[in-house]
Amino acid sequence: MGWLSDLFFGTGGGAAPLAAASGSLVPESQWYETNAQALVYRDHFGSKYGELQRTAAMKVAPIKRGRAIIVGSISDLPLSAGAWDGVTWVPANRQPVWLTRCSGTQTPWHRMATTVDDLIFYGWSLWALNRSEAGTILDAYALPQNRWSFDQSTPLGIRIDKTPVTDPRNVILFQGPDEGILATGNEAVQSWAALGLARLAKAQNPIPAMVLQETEAGKVTQAEAEQYVKAWGDRRRDPNGMIGFLPSKLSLAVHGDIKPELYDQAFNALRLDVANLLNLPASLLDGSTATASLTYVTQEGERQSLIDWLEYWLAPIEARLSMPDVTPQGQVVRFDRSNLTDVPNNSHGPELAADAAPEAA
Repeated sequence: MGWLSDLFFGTGGGAAPLAAASGSLVPESQWYETNAQALVYRDHFGSKYGELQRTAAMKVAPIKRGRAIIVGSISDLPLSAGAWDGVTWVPANRQPVWLTRCSGTQTPWHRMATTVDDLIFYGWSLWALNRSEAGTILDAYALPQNRWSFDQSTPLGIRIDKTPVTDPRNVILFQGPDEGILATGNEAVQSWAALGLARLAKAQNPIPAMVLQETEAGKVTQAEAEQYVKAWGDRRRDPNGMIGFLPSKLSLAVHGDIKPELYDQAFNALRLDVANLLNLPASLLDGSTATASLTYVTQEGERQSLIDWLEYWLAPIEARLSMPDVTPQGQVVRFDRSNLTDVPNNSHGPELAADAAPEAA
Protein backbone atom coordinates (compact mmCIF):
# COMPACT_ATOMS: atom_id res chain seq x y z
CA MET A 1 0.00 0.00 0.00
CA GLY A 2 3.08 2.22 -0.04
CA TRP A 3 3.35 5.51 1.84
CA LEU A 4 -0.02 5.15 3.60
CA SER A 5 0.87 1.76 5.07
CA ASP A 6 4.32 2.98 6.11
CA LEU A 7 2.87 6.12 7.67
CA PHE A 8 0.35 4.46 9.97
CA PHE A 9 1.47 0.87 10.39
CA GLY A 10 5.22 0.83 9.70
CA THR A 11 7.12 -0.84 6.88
CA GLY A 12 7.06 -4.48 5.95
CA GLY A 13 3.28 -4.76 5.88
CA GLY A 14 3.39 -6.96 2.79
CA ALA A 15 0.64 -5.01 1.07
CA ALA A 16 0.44 -5.09 -2.70
CA PRO A 17 -0.61 -2.01 -4.72
CA LEU A 18 -4.20 -2.14 -5.89
CA ALA A 19 -5.79 -0.58 -8.93
CA ALA A 20 -6.92 3.03 -8.52
CA ALA A 21 -10.60 3.76 -8.73
CA SER A 22 -11.99 6.08 -11.38
CA GLY A 23 -14.70 7.73 -9.26
CA SER A 24 -14.79 9.81 -6.10
CA LEU A 25 -15.11 8.12 -2.72
CA VAL A 26 -17.23 11.00 -1.44
CA PRO A 27 -20.95 10.22 -1.72
CA GLU A 28 -23.57 12.80 -2.56
CA SER A 29 -25.15 14.08 0.63
CA GLN A 30 -28.91 14.50 0.66
CA TRP A 31 -28.86 17.21 3.32
CA TYR A 32 -26.72 19.70 1.45
CA GLU A 33 -28.52 22.51 -0.35
CA THR A 34 -26.94 21.58 -3.68
CA ASN A 35 -26.63 18.26 -5.50
CA ALA A 36 -22.88 18.67 -6.01
CA GLN A 37 -20.62 16.11 -4.47
CA ALA A 38 -19.94 16.74 -0.81
CA LEU A 39 -17.53 19.60 -0.20
CA VAL A 40 -15.80 20.52 3.01
CA TYR A 41 -18.91 21.45 4.95
CA ARG A 42 -17.15 24.15 6.93
CA ASP A 43 -16.72 26.03 3.64
CA HIS A 44 -20.15 25.02 2.34
CA PHE A 45 -22.30 26.16 5.28
CA GLY A 46 -22.18 29.89 5.86
CA SER A 47 -23.53 31.68 8.92
CA LYS A 48 -23.93 35.25 10.07
CA TYR A 49 -22.09 34.15 13.22
CA GLY A 50 -19.00 33.07 11.32
CA GLU A 51 -17.23 29.72 11.30
CA LEU A 52 -17.82 27.54 14.35
CA GLN A 53 -14.86 25.63 15.77
CA ARG A 54 -15.01 22.43 17.82
CA THR A 55 -13.22 24.06 20.74
CA ALA A 56 -15.97 26.69 20.98
CA ALA A 57 -18.71 24.05 20.81
CA MET A 58 -17.06 22.00 23.56
CA LYS A 59 -17.30 25.02 25.89
CA VAL A 60 -21.08 24.62 25.80
CA ALA A 61 -21.78 22.44 28.84
CA PRO A 62 -24.70 20.39 27.40
CA ILE A 63 -22.77 19.71 24.17
CA LYS A 64 -19.81 18.48 26.20
CA ARG A 65 -22.16 16.39 28.35
CA GLY A 66 -24.05 14.97 25.37
CA ARG A 67 -20.82 14.21 23.54
CA ALA A 68 -19.54 12.37 26.63
CA ILE A 69 -22.71 10.25 26.78
CA ILE A 70 -22.65 9.34 23.09
CA VAL A 71 -18.91 8.78 22.71
CA GLY A 72 -18.52 7.08 26.08
CA SER A 73 -21.42 4.71 25.46
CA ILE A 74 -20.60 3.73 21.87
CA SER A 75 -16.81 3.46 22.17
CA ASP A 76 -17.17 0.74 24.79
CA LEU A 77 -19.27 -1.47 22.49
CA PRO A 78 -17.37 -4.32 20.80
CA LEU A 79 -17.76 -4.81 17.06
CA SER A 80 -18.69 -8.25 15.78
CA ALA A 81 -19.10 -9.76 12.31
CA GLY A 82 -21.92 -12.21 11.68
CA ALA A 83 -25.39 -12.57 10.21
CA TRP A 84 -29.07 -12.72 11.16
CA ASP A 85 -30.72 -16.12 11.05
CA GLY A 86 -34.14 -14.50 10.77
CA VAL A 87 -34.65 -14.23 14.52
CA THR A 88 -31.37 -13.62 16.33
CA TRP A 89 -27.89 -12.32 15.67
CA VAL A 90 -25.33 -15.10 15.10
CA PRO A 91 -21.65 -14.02 15.38
CA ALA A 92 -19.25 -15.60 12.91
CA ASN A 93 -17.08 -18.40 14.30
CA ARG A 94 -13.96 -16.61 13.09
CA GLN A 95 -13.93 -12.91 13.87
CA PRO A 96 -11.76 -10.38 11.98
CA VAL A 97 -9.13 -9.46 14.54
CA TRP A 98 -8.96 -5.81 13.42
CA LEU A 99 -12.52 -5.22 14.64
CA THR A 100 -11.42 -5.41 18.26
CA ARG A 101 -7.66 -4.88 18.12
CA CYS A 102 -5.22 -2.26 16.88
CA SER A 103 -1.52 -2.83 16.29
CA GLY A 104 -0.44 0.79 16.78
CA THR A 105 -0.77 3.25 19.64
CA GLN A 106 -4.47 3.90 18.98
CA THR A 107 -6.67 1.55 20.99
CA PRO A 108 -9.97 0.18 19.62
CA TRP A 109 -11.76 2.40 22.16
CA HIS A 110 -10.01 5.55 20.95
CA ARG A 111 -10.49 4.56 17.31
CA MET A 112 -14.24 4.42 17.80
CA ALA A 113 -14.24 7.50 20.06
CA THR A 114 -12.50 9.49 17.33
CA THR A 115 -14.99 8.23 14.76
CA VAL A 116 -18.08 9.07 16.78
CA ASP A 117 -16.68 12.46 17.80
CA ASP A 118 -16.04 13.27 14.14
CA LEU A 119 -19.59 12.33 13.17
CA ILE A 120 -21.04 14.44 16.00
CA PHE A 121 -19.12 17.59 15.13
CA TYR A 122 -18.18 17.30 11.45
CA GLY A 123 -20.55 14.74 9.92
CA TRP A 124 -17.67 12.73 8.41
CA SER A 125 -14.87 10.46 9.62
CA LEU A 126 -12.02 8.65 7.87
CA TRP A 127 -10.10 5.46 8.64
CA ALA A 128 -6.79 4.48 7.07
CA LEU A 129 -6.43 0.75 6.37
CA ASN A 130 -3.59 -1.72 6.22
CA ARG A 131 -4.36 -4.75 4.02
CA SER A 132 -2.56 -7.97 3.19
CA GLU A 133 -1.49 -8.84 -0.35
CA ALA A 134 -4.76 -10.74 -0.69
CA GLY A 135 -6.72 -7.62 0.28
CA THR A 136 -7.63 -8.73 3.81
CA ILE A 137 -7.88 -5.87 6.28
CA LEU A 138 -5.16 -6.25 8.90
CA ASP A 139 -5.54 -3.00 10.80
CA ALA A 140 -7.54 0.22 10.79
CA TYR A 141 -6.70 3.66 12.17
CA ALA A 142 -9.09 6.60 12.70
CA LEU A 143 -7.50 9.74 11.31
CA PRO A 144 -7.76 13.05 13.20
CA GLN A 145 -9.66 15.73 11.32
CA ASN A 146 -6.54 17.84 10.84
CA ARG A 147 -4.86 15.03 8.89
CA TRP A 148 -7.32 14.78 6.01
CA SER A 149 -9.62 16.88 3.85
CA PHE A 150 -12.01 16.74 0.91
CA ASP A 151 -10.63 17.87 -2.45
CA GLN A 152 -12.64 17.44 -5.63
CA SER A 153 -9.56 17.97 -7.75
CA THR A 154 -8.06 14.64 -6.60
CA PRO A 155 -8.89 11.22 -8.12
CA LEU A 156 -10.99 10.07 -5.15
CA GLY A 157 -11.89 13.42 -3.62
CA ILE A 158 -9.79 13.00 -0.46
CA ARG A 159 -6.34 14.09 0.70
CA ILE A 160 -4.41 12.71 3.68
CA ASP A 161 -1.58 14.93 4.90
CA LYS A 162 -2.11 16.91 1.68
CA THR A 163 -1.40 13.80 -0.43
CA PRO A 164 -4.27 12.59 -2.69
CA VAL A 165 -5.72 9.16 -1.91
CA THR A 166 -5.53 7.09 -5.10
CA ASP A 167 -6.67 3.65 -3.90
CA PRO A 168 -10.18 3.34 -2.44
CA ARG A 169 -9.18 0.23 -0.50
CA ASN A 170 -6.75 2.27 1.57
CA VAL A 171 -9.47 4.09 3.48
CA ILE A 172 -13.00 3.84 4.89
CA LEU A 173 -15.05 7.05 4.72
CA PHE A 174 -17.90 7.28 7.22
CA GLN A 175 -20.84 9.56 6.58
CA GLY A 176 -22.80 10.58 9.66
CA PRO A 177 -26.57 10.84 10.10
CA ASP A 178 -26.53 14.63 9.63
CA GLU A 179 -24.23 17.55 8.85
CA GLY A 180 -22.72 17.74 12.32
CA ILE A 181 -22.91 20.23 15.20
CA LEU A 182 -20.44 22.63 13.58
CA ALA A 183 -22.86 23.08 10.68
CA THR A 184 -26.19 23.05 12.51
CA GLY A 185 -25.44 24.22 16.05
CA ASN A 186 -23.96 27.66 15.49
CA GLU A 187 -26.87 29.63 16.95
CA ALA A 188 -27.08 27.39 20.02
CA VAL A 189 -23.36 27.84 20.72
CA GLN A 190 -23.53 31.60 20.22
CA SER A 191 -26.62 31.86 22.44
CA TRP A 192 -24.95 29.86 25.21
CA ALA A 193 -21.87 32.11 25.06
CA ALA A 194 -24.03 35.26 25.13
CA LEU A 195 -26.01 33.97 28.11
CA GLY A 196 -22.81 33.10 29.92
CA LEU A 197 -21.46 36.62 29.45
CA ALA A 198 -24.77 38.12 30.59
CA ARG A 199 -24.81 35.95 33.70
CA LEU A 200 -21.18 36.85 34.45
CA ALA A 201 -21.99 40.55 34.11
CA LYS A 202 -24.95 40.13 36.44
CA ALA A 203 -22.79 38.25 38.95
CA GLN A 204 -20.23 41.05 38.89
CA ASN A 205 -22.99 43.65 39.19
CA PRO A 206 -25.78 41.91 41.11
CA ILE A 207 -27.66 45.13 42.01
CA PRO A 208 -30.11 46.44 39.35
CA ALA A 209 -29.08 49.38 37.21
CA MET A 210 -28.51 52.52 39.29
CA VAL A 211 -28.43 56.22 38.48
CA LEU A 212 -26.66 58.78 40.67
CA GLN A 213 -28.53 62.08 40.60
CA GLU A 214 -27.82 65.55 41.91
CA THR A 215 -30.14 66.77 44.65
CA GLU A 216 -29.51 70.33 43.45
CA ALA A 217 -28.45 71.37 39.97
CA GLY A 218 -24.85 72.48 39.58
CA LYS A 219 -23.56 71.00 42.84
CA VAL A 220 -21.47 68.28 41.14
CA THR A 221 -18.82 68.90 38.47
CA GLN A 222 -18.25 66.58 35.51
CA ALA A 223 -15.01 65.29 37.02
CA GLU A 224 -16.70 64.59 40.38
CA ALA A 225 -19.56 62.80 38.65
CA GLU A 226 -17.15 60.50 36.85
CA GLN A 227 -15.33 59.74 40.09
CA TYR A 228 -18.60 58.87 41.86
CA VAL A 229 -19.71 56.61 38.99
CA LYS A 230 -16.38 54.79 38.99
CA ALA A 231 -16.37 54.41 42.75
CA TRP A 232 -19.90 52.98 42.78
CA GLY A 233 -19.11 50.67 39.87
CA ASP A 234 -16.08 49.29 41.69
CA ARG A 235 -18.10 48.95 44.89
CA ARG A 236 -20.83 46.95 43.17
CA ARG A 237 -18.27 44.29 42.24
CA ASP A 238 -16.90 44.11 45.77
CA PRO A 239 -18.03 41.19 48.01
CA ASN A 240 -19.46 43.83 50.37
CA GLY A 241 -20.89 45.90 47.55
CA MET A 242 -24.35 46.00 49.08
CA ILE A 243 -23.13 48.74 51.47
CA GLY A 244 -22.26 52.21 50.21
CA PHE A 245 -22.22 55.92 51.06
CA LEU A 246 -23.69 58.93 49.28
CA PRO A 247 -23.04 62.58 50.11
CA SER A 248 -26.08 64.78 50.66
CA LYS A 249 -25.71 66.36 47.23
CA LEU A 250 -26.42 63.01 45.51
CA SER A 251 -29.38 60.64 45.47
CA LEU A 252 -29.67 57.08 44.20
CA ALA A 253 -32.33 55.84 41.77
CA VAL A 254 -32.63 52.09 41.09
CA HIS A 255 -34.02 50.84 37.78
CA GLY A 256 -34.96 47.34 36.71
CA ASP A 257 -35.21 44.18 38.78
CA ILE A 258 -33.19 41.03 39.50
CA LYS A 259 -34.73 37.86 38.13
CA PRO A 260 -32.01 35.17 38.23
CA GLU A 261 -34.57 32.49 37.36
CA LEU A 262 -34.71 33.91 33.84
CA TYR A 263 -31.13 32.74 33.29
CA ASP A 264 -32.01 29.23 34.49
CA GLN A 265 -34.98 29.16 32.14
CA ALA A 266 -32.89 30.36 29.20
CA PHE A 267 -30.10 27.86 29.86
CA ASN A 268 -32.62 25.02 30.20
CA ALA A 269 -34.23 26.05 26.90
CA LEU A 270 -30.81 25.88 25.25
CA ARG A 271 -30.22 22.46 26.80
CA LEU A 272 -33.36 21.32 25.02
CA ASP A 273 -32.02 22.72 21.73
CA VAL A 274 -28.71 20.92 22.21
CA ALA A 275 -30.51 17.69 23.12
CA ASN A 276 -32.42 17.91 19.84
CA LEU A 277 -29.20 18.57 17.92
CA LEU A 278 -27.62 15.46 19.45
CA ASN A 279 -30.81 13.36 19.33
CA LEU A 280 -30.74 12.78 23.09
CA PRO A 281 -33.45 13.25 25.73
CA ALA A 282 -33.00 16.61 27.46
CA SER A 283 -33.12 14.93 30.89
CA LEU A 284 -29.72 13.34 30.19
CA LEU A 285 -28.09 16.75 29.85
CA ASP A 286 -28.70 17.61 33.52
CA GLY A 287 -30.72 20.82 33.44
CA SER A 288 -32.31 22.43 36.46
CA THR A 289 -33.63 19.88 38.95
CA ALA A 290 -35.83 22.39 40.80
CA THR A 291 -38.96 20.59 39.67
CA ALA A 292 -37.40 17.19 38.94
CA SER A 293 -37.12 14.19 41.19
CA LEU A 294 -34.99 11.58 39.50
CA THR A 295 -35.24 8.23 41.22
CA TYR A 296 -33.27 5.05 40.70
CA VAL A 297 -36.17 3.65 38.69
CA THR A 298 -36.18 6.74 36.43
CA GLN A 299 -32.46 6.43 35.83
CA GLU A 300 -32.75 2.73 35.02
CA GLY A 301 -35.51 3.52 32.55
CA GLU A 302 -33.31 6.14 30.88
CA ARG A 303 -30.46 3.62 30.68
CA GLN A 304 -32.73 1.20 28.85
CA SER A 305 -34.09 3.86 26.48
CA LEU A 306 -30.59 5.17 25.74
CA ILE A 307 -30.13 2.28 23.33
CA ASP A 308 -32.97 3.61 21.18
CA TRP A 309 -31.53 7.13 21.15
CA LEU A 310 -28.03 5.89 20.28
CA GLU A 311 -29.27 3.99 17.21
CA TYR A 312 -29.10 7.32 15.39
CA TRP A 313 -25.30 7.21 15.75
CA LEU A 314 -24.76 3.43 15.74
CA ALA A 315 -26.56 2.63 12.49
CA PRO A 316 -24.40 4.68 10.05
CA ILE A 317 -21.20 3.10 11.41
CA GLU A 318 -22.62 -0.42 11.21
CA ALA A 319 -23.91 0.19 7.70
CA ARG A 320 -20.53 1.43 6.45
CA LEU A 321 -18.57 -1.43 8.02
CA SER A 322 -21.03 -3.92 6.47
CA MET A 323 -20.37 -2.80 2.90
CA PRO A 324 -18.60 -5.30 0.59
CA ASP A 325 -15.30 -3.41 0.49
CA VAL A 326 -14.97 -4.06 4.24
CA THR A 327 -16.95 -7.21 5.14
CA PRO A 328 -17.14 -10.55 3.29
CA GLN A 329 -20.25 -11.35 1.27
CA GLY A 330 -23.05 -12.67 3.47
CA GLN A 331 -21.81 -11.01 6.66
CA VAL A 332 -22.53 -7.70 8.34
CA VAL A 333 -20.89 -5.88 11.25
CA ARG A 334 -22.86 -4.99 14.36
CA PHE A 335 -22.11 -3.46 17.75
CA ASP A 336 -22.57 -5.72 20.73
CA ARG A 337 -25.07 -3.56 22.64
CA SER A 338 -24.98 -5.60 25.84
CA ASN A 339 -22.56 -3.13 27.45
CA LEU A 340 -25.30 -0.52 27.35
CA THR A 341 -27.35 -2.46 29.87
CA ASP A 342 -25.01 -4.94 31.60
CA VAL A 343 -23.47 -3.97 34.92
CA PRO A 344 -20.56 -4.54 35.15
CA ASN A 345 -19.70 -4.24 31.47
CA ASN A 346 -18.18 -7.08 29.50
CA SER A 347 -14.58 -6.86 28.35
CA HIS A 348 -13.98 -4.95 25.13
CA GLY A 349 -14.41 -7.30 22.21
CA PRO A 350 -16.23 -10.60 21.68
CA GLU A 351 -14.73 -13.65 23.33
CA LEU A 352 -14.41 -15.30 19.95
CA ALA A 353 -11.79 -12.74 18.96
CA ALA A 354 -9.26 -14.04 21.47
CA ASP A 355 -7.84 -16.73 19.21
CA ALA A 356 -9.34 -15.72 15.91
CA ALA A 357 -7.35 -15.43 12.72
CA PRO A 358 -7.99 -12.62 10.20
CA GLU A 359 -11.06 -13.27 8.10
CA ALA A 360 -10.73 -12.97 4.35
CA ALA A 361 -12.39 -9.81 3.04
